[in-house]
Amino acid sequence: MGSYNLSYTPGFEQQKRLSDLARRCRGINGWGVQELLQHAATANNKADIDLKLDFLEDEVARFENQFCSQTTREQLCISDEEHTNCQRVADAFREIYSADLLVLDAGRYGFVKLQYFHPPFGYDEASIFTTGRDLWTEWISLRLLALTKGTLMADLDYQDMFQCLPAEKQQEFMDNRNYFLDHSGISL
Repeated sequence: MGSYNLSYTPGFEQQKRLSDLARRCRGINGWGVQELLQHAATANNKADIDLKLDFLEDEVARFENQFCSQTTREQLCISDEEHTNCQRVADAFREIYSADLLVLDAGRYGFVKLQYFHPPFGYDEASIFTTGRDLWTEWISLRLLALTKGTLMADLDYQDMFQCLPAEKQQEFMDNRNYFLDHSGISL
């Protein structure tokens, strides 16, 4: 089993809290900041580590996708057929457009989803979509999140969110999903 050194730069408030904790602990057992951080890292339970590993698996997959899609300029451009598919799905987004969510056509480079607008700084999140299927998956996720916003269900994964919805909401969601799926021309 390997041993790993991790680097993380805490923010000002985190540094202040950590320094205060180290000062308090130094008189008890001689621990400094490094020993406290090591204790925190080893005190994580299996579920916390599994969550972090799940996050890392998703991030590595995202890095791989970005790397693969950026290897050549030719690969960055999407086909006319895929652009048409993306456009159809982008049309489905229009029902939930607001200042906080826009999907814009980036031409041969796909579509860009802008989310969480904060004037005067702009959008906090920008995502690029080069396939109608990926954009479709994002639309479904946002619809489920909208249905569960402000409830305990918002912390669940998408499958569990859907299962927790009342039967009439599930049917309404599936009707909307099927309508837009038919309209987009994407097959799942």
